[in-house]
Amino acid sequence: MTTEVTKIKKDAYDHDENVIVPPVDIYENENEYVIKADMPGVKKENIDITIDNNEISISGTVNDDEKSRENIKYSEFTLYNFFRSFNIGNDIDNNKITANVCDGVLTLTLPKKEEVKPKKIEITTE
Repeated sequence: MTTEVTKIKKDAYDHDENVIVPPVDIYENENEYVIKADMPGVKKENIDITIDNNEISISGTVNDDEKSRENIKYSEFTLYNFFRSFNIGNDIDNNKITANVCDGVLTLTLPKKEEVKPKKIEITTE
């Protein structure tokens, strides 16, 4: 797993923010797309998922436990927030998207619209 730290997200004051671009796996089947994003240390209440103009954005905030770090003498460990965005097509049913987080892995399920799903054509005899 590679972890890329970059300055791609702007904060509320339009300043660059260092964030981790979480590694993802993306799956597709005939009914849906599934995105799995590795976001260790991010709690459910600190994840924000938005859709705007066919772009889905995932951000996660990691809260540092200040109490456990108050007596540190030396540190190489830095906590960064997470951010990643994807362009999605018009074949996604935005109203049925679901999200789940378990053991630091965010799973997004993006169902396809009914009209784009494969259909089996029945053959009849005359």
